[in-house]
Amino acid sequence: MQNIIENKMTPVQIRLHTEDFRSINSADIIINGITVVAGENGCGKSTLSKLLYYLYKTISNYDVLVSGKLSSDLSNVARFLEIAQMELFNKSYDRPQRLEFQKDFNNLRREIIRVTPDEKQLQDWLKFVDKIAFAISLKNPLMTEGRHRLRYIAKDIIKNIKIDDVGADDNPFELVKLHVDSLFKETFGLITSRSTNLFKNELQNVFHDSNIPGIFDVFEFGQQIVGLNKNNLSIPYTIQNVIYIDTPMMIGVETDENEYWKDLNKILTKKSLNSFSQFSELISKEIIDGDVSFDDSILALNDFSYKRSDGSVFNLLDCATGIKSFSILQLLLKNGSLSDKTLLIIDEPESHLHPQWIIEYARLIVLLNKNIGIKFFIASHNPDMVSAIRIISEKEDTLSDLNFYLAEKINKYSYDYRHLGIEIDPIFESFNIALDRMNLYGGE
Repeated sequence: MQNIIENKMTPVQIRLHTEDFRSINSADIIINGITVVAGENGCGKSTLSKLLYYLYKTISNYDVLVSGKLSSDLSNVARFLEIAQMELFNKSYDRPQRLEFQKDFNNLRREIIRVTPDEKQLQDWLKFVDKIAFAISLKNPLMTEGRHRLRYIAKDIIKNIKIDDVGADDNPFELVKLHVDSLFKETFGLITSRSTNLFKNELQNVFHDSNIPGIFDVFEFGQQIVGLNKNNLSIPYTIQNVIYIDTPMMIGVETDENEYWKDLNKILTKKSLNSFSQFSELISKEIIDGDVSFDDSILALNDFSYKRSDGSVFNLLDCATGIKSFSILQLLLKNGSLSDKTLLIIDEPESHLHPQWIIEYARLIVLLNKNIGIKFFIASHNPDMVSAIRIISEKEDTLSDLNFYLAEKINKYSYDYRHLGIEIDPIFESFNIALDRMNLYGGE
């Protein structure tokens, strides 16, 4: 059997190597199809999941993230321009002109998120600043108090920016234009260079820590595409979008705490394309005995709905957690969010599932990888999930794309990830520690 598997081995698509980060001493992880990591609580499984998620979110959506950064950096400029407009339009009869200015301004802000920032956008921002400055000079050239206030605000905006071209008169609008020009030029540089610093900053924000991994390298077909010691992030091919599921309870939850919850909810609310209907129907007919949909129309009773096979309709947010687990997969299948270029990261998919549904979930993972090519990174504590993925993969003849890893403690707070290939006995030996612990307690 081993020789057959080796002969069928495909080239390693993705390899992640990281060291010296939080509880991870060393991890060298292959992502070829289905990757399963097991280990006790606190061994770094979720850390690996987040590293992978934010890596591929950054390198696959680089221009979008850069645009978002520019939009955020321009927030103080936006406030300055709103204040300037209030100084300009402070009478009721100014309302039509004020609405015209506000419409132009809103279009400027939307355009940054909608398309990649370019020279035309920069010129449009600079022209808008000039437009307000000119209108104020015509309407109230002696507006002394208001101009002093705008000057103080402008100086505060540029206080952390190195600008050598500030005029002696400290015209607030000229100061703001210099700042806008500086931000756009910085953005153009980021887009051209695909700087690794964007990913480093993302890691520091996600983990609330200035420390980043001592080593973090990612290889695609043997070539390094990411390294914290490299200046640039390469454009990935085998993984072009990433989705992270750590709990089915996130459906419909609005929060700023977990960015990946917001990201997933945004994906789940995409308009349905009825993609991969055969797997969506498998979930409906063989597992949850119903169908899940999203409807944000005014007439909808609720956004996420579960329609049972007998015709009864329920708010999905009020349904059993197990149904939510499969509903996430069904919605992703329906709206075309999954493909052979997708990395689907699932943290403990067995949580909240009956043993029978654990097996069904494992079956879906294997089938979706085999038939669609979706890549999975699974963190699991459950022996049923681990064994089901292994056994069903063998039956579906997909063992060549399956890799198990076990986090092994090297000291009290640090772990190495051992590659097991398709062997799962060491994982079960680690599960047996619980039985040994049980024997320590109780009466004599």
